Amino acid sequence: MKGLKNISFYLLLSMAISNGFAQMIKVEKAMDLYGAKKLDSAKTIIDEAIQNPESAKDYQTWMVRGYVYKELYKANESKNPASPLRDSSAVSLVQSIQLDADGKNPQRDKVIQSLKYIAASYHNDINKTLDTVGYKQALINSDKHKAIMKLIDPAFDEKKYNYEVYSTIGSMFEKWYEQKTSKILLDMAKTYLLKAYEMNNNTDFINKNLGVLYYNQAVDIIKKMDYDVPLDQLPVYQDQSIKLGQQSLPYLLKANQINPSDKSVIEGLAGIYYLLNDTEKYNEYKKKFEELNKQ
Repeated sequence: MKGLKNISFYLLLSMAISNGFAQMIKVEKAMDLYGAKKLDSAKTIIDEAIQNPESAKDYQTWMVRGYVYKELYKANESKNPASPLRDSSAVSLVQSIQLDADGKNPQRDKVIQSLKYIAASYHNDINKTLDTVGYKQALINSDKHKAIMKLIDPAFDEKKYNYEVYSTIGSMFEKWYEQKTSKILLDMAKTYLLKAYEMNNNTDFINKNLGVLYYNQAVDIIKKMDYDVPLDQLPVYQDQSIKLGQQSLPYLLKANQINPSDKSVIEGLAGIYYLLNDTEKYNEYKKKFEELNKQ
């Protein structure tokens, strides 16, 4: 009986080794097909190999899968901001890196370069979806870009990147709000501009955009007062416009401090001080604006 058990054990071991060897042959075959640009065939074989528990533990299997799916993405879905092929490539290449914890893969640098390409494509697609509906996909792609870059680049500045994404989306909603007054657009502009402000409050861009956002609301209220506001409601609207002017003021002052030559900021400050009935400051910024126009 003991001899039979030993025979069974070695038989099972031999079968397991044979199966694992066969799966790795599939990986090599998929790599050959990838090199020959026979991507659909390579995809079929590498997807079979990935289902095997043994070959799925090997960084090479995931590397080949990542390469194949990357080329399929480039050939078939490069214009799709929500490409499933690209996602599969990214997941596979990341898995290859993580399974290669000791850095033994001679193609590790090539894997990293492929991941950089995928990460860049996620970032570039943000501009393709910058509208009031597609911005959600832009945020998804920015998160995928960050996840890859944090893995492969120790110097990646996530906070700086978040600032760029939030300020871009916030200013988009602000422009839409200027074209079509809407509380939803206004709230979205505030949300993302303030998110950007949390990341970095020391740029003229973010301070200017927030300042202009509040200032334009005040101007809209004043325009409304000129047309269809009952006399008994005028004090309420005046208080609202003054409050918005006060909210705008510190942002525009900071933007002016960072970039003293921005005429639109100086003009905005003159308008705010006029609204706040501060004649001295109004005259000061009006003069600055006129002097800049003469240059």
